[in-house]
Amino acid sequence: MAPVAATKQAEVTKDAVPQDAIVVRQDTPLILAPVMDIALAKQRLAEFQDFVRGYLVEDEDFGTIPGTPKPTLYKPGADKLCELYALADSYRIIGQVEDFGAVPPLFDYTIECSLHRGDRLVSTGLGSCNSYEGKYRWRDAQRVCPACQKATIIKGKSEYGGGWLCWTKKDGCGAKFAEGDQRIEGQASGKVTNDDVPTLKNTILKMAKKRAKIDATLAATRSSGIFTQDMEDVVPEQPEAKAAPAVQQPQRASARTAAPQPGKTISEAQSKKLWATAREAGWREDEVKSLIKRYGFEHTKDISVGDFDGILADLSQGVSV
Repeated sequence: MAPVAATKQAEVTKDAVPQDAIVVRQDTPLILAPVMDIALAKQRLAEFQDFVRGYLVEDEDFGTIPGTPKPTLYKPGADKLCELYALADSYRIIGQVEDFGAVPPLFDYTIECSLHRGDRLVSTGLGSCNSYEGKYRWRDAQRVCPACQKATIIKGKSEYGGGWLCWTKKDGCGAKFAEGDQRIEGQASGKVTNDDVPTLKNTILKMAKKRAKIDATLAATRSSGIFTQDMEDVVPEQPEAKAAPAVQQPQRASARTAAPQPGKTISEAQSKKLWATAREAGWREDEVKSLIKRYGFEHTKDISVGDFDGILADLSQGVSV
């Protein structure tokens, strides 16, 4: 029990404080104000755009992907921007699923990229990738020749007897097979489930890492008004095709059997776009060359204008070779 004298002293002190002198603290909203005027902001934006035009290389550091409203920033471009602004990158996995027992196996990674200048954190970015994305989940099954075991089977032309042919121009053996031969028509073709997903585990992890860095770089350099995120965000997922026997080998937008058209080959800019699209979709150089050969061309400079859209679509959709 407190002493009587102390209690009275407390009452006197409380009564001695005028009521209008009591201040009640209230939370006030945070009002943000620009740290630069409009003229300076426009100047910095113009300087950055000049740098992009003068330093970054189109179709190597950035490029316009069909279906996107503005140029896409590629990883080489993000690396150059980080070098320009002296930004060091570091990464951590913040989400991870590795299910070898799923059908098909599921690998899902979410990566956080942090960009620092010295000890100061400048920005962070997130990127994710998983094996259920269209270009990893599906593969393009090609009919295999029973004689040479190469995926070089094409539909024979009716004027030459029809049936099936192991095409020599695709490095086949030239063997011919009759219409209805189940050794050919009994094989699955078109889009089928990828049965070798675990070999892509590292590729999927690296893709998540790349996306995270591009995201962090766009935030750090305030360049999202100029560039968009990488092209995987806009490539539609492809439906699974049934493995039922087919009467005729499915064709792409352009027939693979079409020969190059003299004088109508693609331009250098179109050739660069093919390679840029391939890089962004994760194709290796040998895979691109194999795809081009399936269309009947040895080099990109030989590709006909009529086949350009079909090959570009295959590269964008991650069609396996």
